[in-house]
Amino acid sequence: MNRFNAWRAIAGLAAISFVVPSFAQTNYASKKFDEEAMERYDMPPAPMTHQMTSSPGFIPFGGFISYQVNVNAQGQNIVGDAANEPSMVVDPNNPNNIAIGWRQFNSVTSNFRQGGYGYSTDGGVHWTFPGVLENNVFRSDPVLDSTAGSSFHYNSLRETFYTDEYNSSNQGQSWLSFGPAEGGDKNWIKIDRTSGSGSGFVYELWSTAGNNYGGRQFTRSTDGGHTWMNPIFLPDTPVWGTMDIGPNGDLYLVGTDGSQPSLRFLRSTNAKNGSVTPSFDLSVFVDMGGDLSYGVPVNPDGLGGQAWVAADRGNGPYRGYIYMLASVTGNSSNPLDVKLRRSRDGGVTWDPVVRINDDPTGQRRYHWFGSLSVAPNGRVDACWFDTRNDSSNVTSQLYYAYSTDGGATFSKNISITPSFNSTIGWPQQNKIGDYMTIISDDTGADICYPATFNGEQDVYFVRVAVTPQLVLPNSFSLYRGLLASGQLSDLFAADTNYLVGRAGPVANYTEPPLQVVVQGVSPSDTPSDISFTYVGHATSTSLQQQVALYNFQTDQYEVMDSRAATLTDTTVTVATTGDRSRFVNPADHTMKAKVTYKQVAPVAAQWNASLNQTIWTVTP
Repeated sequence: MNRFNAWRAIAGLAAISFVVPSFAQTNYASKKFDEEAMERYDMPPAPMTHQMTSSPGFIPFGGFISYQVNVNAQGQNIVGDAANEPSMVVDPNNPNNIAIGWRQFNSVTSNFRQGGYGYSTDGGVHWTFPGVLENNVFRSDPVLDSTAGSSFHYNSLRETFYTDEYNSSNQGQSWLSFGPAEGGDKNWIKIDRTSGSGSGFVYELWSTAGNNYGGRQFTRSTDGGHTWMNPIFLPDTPVWGTMDIGPNGDLYLVGTDGSQPSLRFLRSTNAKNGSVTPSFDLSVFVDMGGDLSYGVPVNPDGLGGQAWVAADRGNGPYRGYIYMLASVTGNSSNPLDVKLRRSRDGGVTWDPVVRINDDPTGQRRYHWFGSLSVAPNGRVDACWFDTRNDSSNVTSQLYYAYSTDGGATFSKNISITPSFNSTIGWPQQNKIGDYMTIISDDTGADICYPATFNGEQDVYFVRVAVTPQLVLPNSFSLYRGLLASGQLSDLFAADTNYLVGRAGPVANYTEPPLQVVVQGVSPSDTPSDISFTYVGHATSTSLQQQVALYNFQTDQYEVMDSRAATLTDTTVTVATTGDRSRFVNPADHTMKAKVTYKQVAPVAAQWNASLNQTIWTVTP
């Protein structure tokens, strides 16, 4: 079976043929580096006494669906609580198993927070929220990761500015305490999933503020999180950052030292050697054209985003590339942009900055909480919150973009959620957290993020499929000139393979053509790529065969290809360029294509024109 017959089988249809508060002021004074709000115990526990529930968050938008994670046993939203700052882990051996941890506030009237968690066994469609790690125990800064063998880890900050390590052998359904894990405020962990000497090592990073070790801010566990090395100092004291592991087990670490601008990259080539105390052989300043921010209007008591580092550990052409991404400060006309730099030599040198958000500069918008991930096939994924569609800078949307050329260029930005106001539903702490999480695989990306679609802070999960998706037509219409298909029902006949249009003999070849309009539904209203393929033939070569796609911005068809008709089935694929969203109806995501056969010379006998198959290929 060739692929076009396979399309027909998938569709289950006959082949198609035819007859004929205002934040507009963006020159803000963000808070100083050393003024970050500490994760302190300042209110007593608030009991989970809520009896009121509402419908769970099920948020369709642009072909994507976000599912609420912090729901009760019946899958309903819990009215009056709050959840933010989510961290996620996906089972590397079964992507249907996903766990998310978050800061759980039992009541928005209290600032007391606990370590909430939820899990899904069906790829993020349904979620179970069993409760918190420990009832009435203050916890913050949840960070999750996993080993190569699907053992999940949850690192949690206590009010003492020490952290605890939890382990789950059932993919987040329950958690066992491993005990203290050193740490401090703005903690982060990373687990080595390579097959090298450091496999299974757990690395932990935290801030110089909220620090019990006199500024020491890094440790390592070589036994899976049971015991930890005495913490050590880091060169240039980077904070508010993350870590990743290179393909050979090298450890990469990024953050800011607060000297404006001061984003730094650190590398350790011996942290994977459990017999030595890790040292960092490289610490370089990476100029991103700005720095991290704290206290921006969309998140007053939190970060505008942390620094991310991700390495390509795949076997493709970009193996070993290192990427650094952050929402960085600009100026009064661009307060926060999502920017990326890449290194192709282990972090020694860095290629020029790439601005990922593609809206015009000078719009005075916030592109915040930028997050980064790299798929095994080398695709680089980025997501962030974006106020570009709100001139008052009050509401944000979750945006996504990807790169298939090693971070040199990025796709058209895709909005994957409706707008939400990040400043409503606050507990007594005026923030929606400090980060969100994106995890990539070869066919797409999983994202967990906080939002206020219910009028309160909740945690959501969305799957972004970035592989091209085949879209079969769901309807077609036949035309001859201005006549609709319903009026032409007596002019066509069908065999087992085609609906066949007949005309002629026609000497006057200036008469209207025979045409079909097919319609489908795009998975996205802002696709990064669209192509249209059709298979057809005619019984005369004195015909012009043409395809046009409907441009919803100009309200007319845009001709994409014209050629002489062929006597046997010919496959024609037309590619699009520029703003592909012009071919998608923003109201209902429909797409329309028109295939036309028109005489360009006299035809002495009756002629047939057949369209065997049509299909779109859409990349969100």
